[in-house]
Amino acid sequence: MENQPKKILICEDHQIVIDGLLSIFKTQNEYQVIGYIKNGNNVLPTIETNLPDAILLDLNLPDKNGLDILKDIKTLHSKIKVIILTMYNKESIVKKAKQLKADGFLLKNCSSDDLLNALDSVFESNKFYQGKDVKNAVAETDGFVEKIKITRREKEIIEELLKGHNVPQIAETLFISAHTVETHKKNIFKKLDIHNSIDLVKLVNEKKLLS
Repeated sequence: MENQPKKILICEDHQIVIDGLLSIFKTQNEYQVIGYIKNGNNVLPTIETNLPDAILLDLNLPDKNGLDILKDIKTLHSKIKVIILTMYNKESIVKKAKQLKADGFLLKNCSSDDLLNALDSVFESNKFYQGKDVKNAVAETDGFVEKIKITRREKEIIEELLKGHNVPQIAETLFISAHTVETHKKNIFKKLDIHNSIDLVKLVNEKKLLS
């Protein structure tokens, strides 16, 4: 008995992209599209009903964030392969997708060969498939950290800011003047190209500045 084709579910809200994907899968026999979903809230119910083998997931769906959908899928159906298919080529997003256990990451301008190679790869191995031209999270993170060269004192102040401490509290903890802390804080924000403590928290987590 011949092997049954793998069932593919497309989660994408642009019809022109859906049509392009459908045309790709019509030309081969290993994969079969069982449907497509344009709304984020409908993804999990459809999975429960159809149990696909793999999902092509856009990150920008109406009503629900794609990364949240990815997290839910992997929590409830860890064996389903999820390949992110997006226009967002940012190392922080690639890294987050990997952390949430995505099986692959492709850009929407990828070739049909790259798409089919991604599917073949994720079914044959447990390695994360990174499409052509997708930014490398590890390499860029290392380069960023090396480039900005955070000083020892700046790291100390960043650590205090992450604790939610204000300038007078930091000054008291580090035995320096409030003016010195404020100067360091301005320099840190300028160096990192950020504007507030919320941005600082995000950047520290993304770039692992203090690791």
